[in-house]
Amino acid sequence: MQTSAFVWEEARDAQSREEVYHFRYEQYFARHEYLPGTDHAARRVWLPHDDASWHFLARASDGKVLAVGTATPASEPSLLAEWIQLLDLPRLGAMLPRTTIISRTIIAQGVRHSALFGDICLRLARFFLDSGYHYALHYCTPRMVAMYERLGYRQYGQGGNLKAGVFRVPMFLVADDMRWFTRLRSPFRVLNRDLDANRHWIDKAFALCPELTQAPLCSLSEADVAAYLHTLCPALKTAASSLFRTLRRGSLLNVPAGAVLAPQGIDEGTFLLLSGKLSCDSRFVTPGSFVQTGGYVVRAENHACVVCAKTKGSSP
Repeated sequence: MQTSAFVWEEARDAQSREEVYHFRYEQYFARHEYLPGTDHAARRVWLPHDDASWHFLARASDGKVLAVGTATPASEPSLLAEWIQLLDLPRLGAMLPRTTIISRTIIAQGVRHSALFGDICLRLARFFLDSGYHYALHYCTPRMVAMYERLGYRQYGQGGNLKAGVFRVPMFLVADDMRWFTRLRSPFRVLNRDLDANRHWIDKAFALCPELTQAPLCSLSEADVAAYLHTLCPALKTAASSLFRTLRRGSLLNVPAGAVLAPQGIDEGTFLLLSGKLSCDSRFVTPGSFVQTGGYVVRAENHACVVCAKTKGSSP
């Protein structure tokens, strides 16, 4: 399906909002019993903060919904408690009124590997900037982190398990950081924000959240990725150069002790353990080894550093 031409609209009335809630369910949540807000009887997904959020739809020329997205003020009191905890909202203090949470960005099954995802994220970013916000928060699965990093998001805080048991990684977008978007060749570079006029918004974020300055793998050269990962995992000294080309397209994750990276039966991608210790079923995984999730519970027995990347194999 071609997605070059679509209609972008805000869901302002009850009918179009219901389209958003039903689209969420049909395209993703119907297969995931454990997610909050899922109403299987009504085949919709709704949470209390949805009433205080902005919702958007992308439609094909025939009116069919191709994608939806939601933006919620981070100061909204009806947010789920576990969202507040995972995103560490109290930490943001005076930045909170300038922060929005981008959630439920869902693309129709047939067009998920098209440019539509980046386009929707760009339109959401332009919307919240025009509405007076300068920061966006989000959380995602481990294997989606690299995609968001290529857009310009940075890892924020520390990932953790939701009540459902799934591991999610908080992400942070500093929407005024045009130099960063240009360096990454992110679609967000077309936002054309005045870097000098808005520099203080960037400085505030980095001062309060110093982990945002950590460069993701996608921003490094292949040689720099190899050198960096060698320092984290000496077992990679003999790895083929092609491995680092693959890992550069992945994401580097720090996993707290006790966190479950993947419950049994849930595919969260492939992990390469760099340091620390993971357990998989009854065996322990040593640094330099790959773990394919989906078959067994994968847990961090102590603080672990992993790369989540689309790669196959049992050892480098």
